[in-house]
Amino acid sequence: MMYRRSLLSWLGASVAGALKPVSATDTQAARATRVVTLESFCIADAEQAPRLHAYLGGTLLPLLKGIRERPAICMDAIVAPHAPQILLVAVFSSFDEMLDVRGRIASEPHIRQARAELESAQVLDDVRSQVLIATEEALRFPADLGGLKTGVLELRSYHAPAWHDRSPTCVRAVFSRSGIHPIVNAATSAGEHMPRFTYLIRFESLAARQEAWARLEADAEWIDIQQDSISRHGFAVKVTGKSIYKLATCSELA
Repeated sequence: MMYRRSLLSWLGASVAGALKPVSATDTQAARATRVVTLESFCIADAEQAPRLHAYLGGTLLPLLKGIRERPAICMDAIVAPHAPQILLVAVFSSFDEMLDVRGRIASEPHIRQARAELESAQVLDDVRSQVLIATEEALRFPADLGGLKTGVLELRSYHAPAWHDRSPTCVRAVFSRSGIHPIVNAATSAGEHMPRFTYLIRFESLAARQEAWARLEADAEWIDIQQDSISRHGFAVKVTGKSIYKLATCSELA
């Protein structure tokens, strides 16, 4: 995870150097993966939130949509380490595409002007960036994207050494049985608590969310997975972060 007190994360400067060597790797596995970026815009004051919504919905998202076909999702934090906050989730076909898109966005004069105005008004405390790696089949945005308008979305990360580069099939089965159906299931490319796995999960309500996690904790196979982690690594699969969001009005999916 990277922390920046400016909008430079959306200029590509915060990740280009670290990711360029990976993007040059020409293997079948690399070609089969997708890159998921999470940009957390930490707003300085709740009264400033409309200005950031206006920038994202009126300036950044239309440009992003014109450059690439995949959807981007903006979400307002309900419960998060920093609130108010807007989380922007975008999917790219490769690291090279991600870097290209960031570069094209950075070259737009009206983007530069809008960002300068946000910084001058001190709208943001911070911008935090994460880069995730996922297979195509692990990205399950609903066919009717309007369905995200209701309910809540949880972003949850696990530190799980036993899972290596992807969560096992048995974990996905236990999640599904418990009513946990991620629309993003991805591995973190770099940072703390590696290997780390991040899920973006839609729930019908906060009550449905609570019931699903309770079912998971009581599931016999999940308990076995935890015991296996303890025996092999000395600790259970650990939750390293969780936040709850709702779809933002500025989202291109709204």
